[in-house]
Amino acid sequence: MTKSVPTIPAEKDPTLAAKHLEEAFAIFYAESQKLETQQAALQEKINQLSSELQKSNQRLGILLNAIPAGVILLENNIVLLHNPAVLQFLPNLSTGNHFELPNDWQASIAPGEYLIGNAEDRNSPQKMVQVIRIDEGIRSFVQIQDITANISLHQETQRENRLTAMGKMAAGIAHQFRTPLATALLYSSHLCDDEVQPEMAKEFAFRLRKQLLDLEKLSQDMLRFISNRPTKTVLASAKQLIDEAQASIQALFETKEVKLNVQCDIPETVMLLVEPKSIPNALVAILENALAVSKPNDTVSLTTSIDSKKLIITIEDQGPGIASTIIDSLFEPFSTTSANGTGLGLSIAKNTLDAHRGTIAVHNTKRGAVFKITLPITQQ
Repeated sequence: MTKSVPTIPAEKDPTLAAKHLEEAFAIFYAESQKLETQQAALQEKINQLSSELQKSNQRLGILLNAIPAGVILLENNIVLLHNPAVLQFLPNLSTGNHFELPNDWQASIAPGEYLIGNAEDRNSPQKMVQVIRIDEGIRSFVQIQDITANISLHQETQRENRLTAMGKMAAGIAHQFRTPLATALLYSSHLCDDEVQPEMAKEFAFRLRKQLLDLEKLSQDMLRFISNRPTKTVLASAKQLIDEAQASIQALFETKEVKLNVQCDIPETVMLLVEPKSIPNALVAILENALAVSKPNDTVSLTTSIDSKKLIITIEDQGPGIASTIIDSLFEPFSTTSANGTGLGLSIAKNTLDAHRGTIAVHNTKRGAVFKITLPITQQ
């Protein structure tokens, strides 16, 4: 009887195990070579990107250093870096310090604009700068730009436009002055008559005074039309300015039996940087226009709202609307269909709003005319 030879398992066969191990090492070596090749390619790509990033940073640095505007990068309101141009506005600025605008910078009419420097110092003229800040998480980007030349050009353009308008309306001025002046001369000649009775002399003197007052008002309105730049601005509550305008004209509405409905729901903390009295006077001029076209028992509405950094004031009447022949020139001087009006009120109101970086527009509805006014909010 022949004995069978026992079979040796593969894992216990030294030759087979060595072969399997050799194959495993070969696979490991091949994969290692692939990994090293990939790592080398990846490192080369990293080096390339790093070089490109460095070149981009250099180009960005050159660009930032070349632009005249000041640029500041903040993190948690700490200065991380800035370009040299910002030092002309903030000479004491340095990295690592807390960022804040100097206390002596005077806020201008529009948000983000400031007057810097001393107006009386001839060696360092006063400048108008614009500060734009963009916040993204803990980081902030601040840009400071000198806009003095732009503001001066804008003001000069407005002044030239008004002078041009004054030239065009010379005939209108002559007409406006001629009637009250001729009437005043007539009354004064009567006063020179020795035969005039004392009672009539008193009446003539009263009428003469009225004509002279009308002439004075017309001349003052013309001067207000020519000038536009606010001489002195202060922070004022928008709600208080509207209340002041309402108080100034409320009696006229009651006399004509027209209702003035004011809905001013904005907080007292909504502040405007304005010249005292100028904004209420502009609102009164627009309300007077609405009152002039209203009949007894009509209603003139004034409402307010806030859109971003702008205050919106809407004045709506129930009159016949603005005539199509003058709606496009409504805010030009002497543009009026009223026999007793000069047409300067709305022109002065528009100049006032323009000077405060505001706007005014008008359109007709089925119920009357709607005036929409916007003014920049300084703080809320």
